[in-house]
Amino acid sequence: MKRMFKIIRTTGFFVTKLILFIFCLSLFSCATVIPISLDELYGKSENFHVEDQILYPDSPFNSLVKDVFSQTNTNRHYLKILEIGEDALLSRIHLIRSAKKSILIQTFIWSNDQSGRFVARELIRAAQRGVKVKIIVDQWRLKDAEKLAAYFALAHPNLEIKTYNPGANQIKKSALFFLPELAFKFKKINQRMHNKVFIVDDRIAILGGRNYENDYFDRGKTRNFKDRDVLVVGPVVRAMTDSFSKYWAFKLSIFNQDLLDVARIIEKNDLEEFNDPKYLYDQEMFFESSRLSDDYHFIKSQFVETALKVEKVKFVADIPGKNKSLGLSGGGVAATELARMLMKAKKRIVAQTPYLVLDKRALRVARTLRKNNPDLDIIISTNSLAAADHVYAYAFSYKQKKLFTKQLRFRIFEFKPVPKDISLMMPSYKPEQSLKTDKDNNYSLTPLESQNKHLCIHGKSFVIDDSIVWIGSFNVDPRSINLNTEVGLIVFDETAAGLVKDNIVRDISPDNSWTIGNIKRFAIISFFNGVLAKISATVPFVDVWPFRDTASFTLKPGKEVVPFYDKLFYQNYISVGSFPQVGLSSKEVQTRLYKIFAGVATPII
Repeated sequence: MKRMFKIIRTTGFFVTKLILFIFCLSLFSCATVIPISLDELYGKSENFHVEDQILYPDSPFNSLVKDVFSQTNTNRHYLKILEIGEDALLSRIHLIRSAKKSILIQTFIWSNDQSGRFVARELIRAAQRGVKVKIIVDQWRLKDAEKLAAYFALAHPNLEIKTYNPGANQIKKSALFFLPELAFKFKKINQRMHNKVFIVDDRIAILGGRNYENDYFDRGKTRNFKDRDVLVVGPVVRAMTDSFSKYWAFKLSIFNQDLLDVARIIEKNDLEEFNDPKYLYDQEMFFESSRLSDDYHFIKSQFVETALKVEKVKFVADIPGKNKSLGLSGGGVAATELARMLMKAKKRIVAQTPYLVLDKRALRVARTLRKNNPDLDIIISTNSLAAADHVYAYAFSYKQKKLFTKQLRFRIFEFKPVPKDISLMMPSYKPEQSLKTDKDNNYSLTPLESQNKHLCIHGKSFVIDDSIVWIGSFNVDPRSINLNTEVGLIVFDETAAGLVKDNIVRDISPDNSWTIGNIKRFAIISFFNGVLAKISATVPFVDVWPFRDTASFTLKPGKEVVPFYDKLFYQNYISVGSFPQVGLSSKEVQTRLYKIFAGVATPII
């Protein structure tokens, strides 16, 4: 009964939120949308390249840097794919401590939690020993985030930090200042910097999906992100530096000390908690990571000896501001380059994305891809509702499931919140209770327990014909296509592509994901259900038809894995419903509500 009241209370909150969301859209429809005039928004670009010879005598990365940069006009690169959150943190801390000249960072999120403060501490120490540190952050998160932003701004003259396109010139937006911008500058405030790039000395970089928050480094209390970065050593890093310099010069990148709320904190000097060393460095959480980051032999065996030597890589980045189009569409460099890459597929595309929502432009690409190559195998790993962190996005994907399966023939695999192989994906995982096995050999916790400790896919990767791989920040959704700036590294190497593909294939195995398939109905029922669903979907703004054509399926014990369109599928698989492991919860109610209004909201999810 208590749980039922909680669901009703939570649902009421989200209904209110939905009404406000629709109200904001109505403001947008009545307002004049002011496009970003990109030509007027660039200041003088600085040269952040490091021309001096750089050596790292105390780091095993020295051998890779010497090998690549000892010769001119070489295309040689070394790269290491970072699948584990702990490795992603260790590599960053080691490189910060090894940096000689400069550290450049772009990120979508920086949180005032233990991980955010720990990395901040290391960057300040680097600045104190003479390294020039420059950071651009889009979103500051969690309690008192504006204080962390102020602390960064005051830390050291060698450390400069900017916030990208801040709403109402504040980190913590007040409705009084923010609502006018929402009404009259709707596109401007929705255009975000989603780039995640970490550059050391113009020589070594990390690029991918991770932000600076506990959840991205396997330290979240409830949710942790299964993400992917790539560490690269080589001349392509110079292109990343060039991209960073454009964002740094962009006039919507504002120095933290010039933000209204940060300036007030600086004036009051209200940063007493940062004087406590324990506040910046949680010794219990980071002692071992800090120790291993200085362990030469560990870093060598973990990152250097396992690095791949590759010849051909390409860095792709949107320009600041994304595009000049008046509305909420228009695309960008990253979307165009990714579409061009996907169109070259001959046999197979294996993709992983947290969200799977196609706008009109993406649908055209997908339909052309399917028309030109009817036998192309398109495999997509994404989140189930039980694992998802973004209910809005899942609701819109849920609305498009029939299109994905029947028209585009996507083989979709939705990630379980507690997959059987979770200890391989997150070695530090310690379940509060042991995994349970149901009658269908499905490993899980109960719905309530899985919300208390679970994994969520956050990696963004695309493997083409087992020979080319894209790793970056690009989600398959309208925001990444049209509004958010994105980056990606394309690697033309079978070994690198194979490593990413193998990781995704493990993620989509029956132990770790559910398979999306069509619900088996009598032909006449299926026909009329499809007609009524199609009519409902064409009604402006709403889609009220409650019956869907797809469901999640799990493999029966001892049966062979087959595609959902194979004649043996219904013999080998059993349906577990639309939202397995969610049960009666606010998540399901929210999904069904948001799905109704998916038509009007899709461009900005």
